[in-house]
Amino acid sequence: MGEAWVEIFDATDAAAQADAVAAVWCDAFDPIDDLAEWRDTIFDRHRGREAYRLAVAFDIDGPVGLAWGYIGQRGQFWPDRVLDRLGRVAEPWVGGHVEFVELAVSRRARRHGIGGRLHDALLAALPNRHALLGTSSDPDDPAVRLYRSRGWAPLGLLDADAQVMLRPPDPARSRDGRAARSSSRADRVAGAEHPRR
Repeated sequence: MGEAWVEIFDATDAAAQADAVAAVWCDAFDPIDDLAEWRDTIFDRHRGREAYRLAVAFDIDGPVGLAWGYIGQRGQFWPDRVLDRLGRVAEPWVGGHVEFVELAVSRRARRHGIGGRLHDALLAALPNRHALLGTSSDPDDPAVRLYRSRGWAPLGLLDADAQVMLRPPDPARSRDGRAARSSSRADRVAGAEHPRR
């Protein structure tokens, strides 16, 4: 496998990536029986959500990974399911959260750090808020190990095989995603000595 890179697409630009996303999806998960239905009920529906972002990893041969997310709200299927199953534990976290929806890496590209790069690039492209995702409840699952290594923690079980994980905002970034400003005296002094232009 050659060197890979990650590109971020907003909802509009992501439309042109539908075939690349479908190819990775089929390789990482299962074949899509009806591509038009998949695009309508999953890909395009999610592209319509607030602050949607798509991260796609490419190598010289084409797409090798994907991740997408958006701002999840109450009244949508998955947030309401989380509230229904987890109850009061989930109350403070559901609604206005970053919903980390999908992460997939082609079989030929696994074990090269692409999943971690997609994860990090996607979260950096989304607003800096607490985030939720659904994944396997198996602590030895590679995805669960990746998420835990990136600061995610279990919030509760959706069912015997699936859990919800929570990740707090990155303290090094402001809520809108920019690097947080330091309030240390040294930084204030340095800023005074070297004004921004």
